[in-house]
Amino acid sequence: MGMSQTTPARTSKGNGHGGARSGAGRKPKEYVKPPVLEDFDEARARNERAKADLNELEFKIKSGEYVSRAAVVQATATAYSTIAQTLRSLPDHLERRLALAPDIAEEIGRQVDESLAELADVFERMGGGNV
Repeated sequence: MGMSQTTPARTSKGNGHGGARSGAGRKPKEYVKPPVLEDFDEARARNERAKADLNELEFKIKSGEYVSRAAVVQATATAYSTIAQTLRSLPDHLERRLALAPDIAEEIGRQVDESLAELADVFERMGGGNV
């Protein structure tokens, strides 16, 4: 074909998008999904919920609303240590400031130690033994 000749026009059916495909289009009212498709839809819905939950958790972690368990355990252990150290020095301070008898100061020390042991047990139960 030379430059002066034109190519023949294309002929197409209908709207140029192919033809009718079986199963395409709106389903009739009486259509019932096969069980395989229902299982697939349920699995997809579970997957989408899991993705949404994970995205929400990641957002809460990044925004500081949630912190890692390890960070909480570490902060709690540090606070407990500071409190314990302060309370264990209490009998000596009271003995000097109030001129308490040594046996009274010792009893205060025992009571402080018992209280701290109870508190440590509570923390251990709360943290699964990590404190």
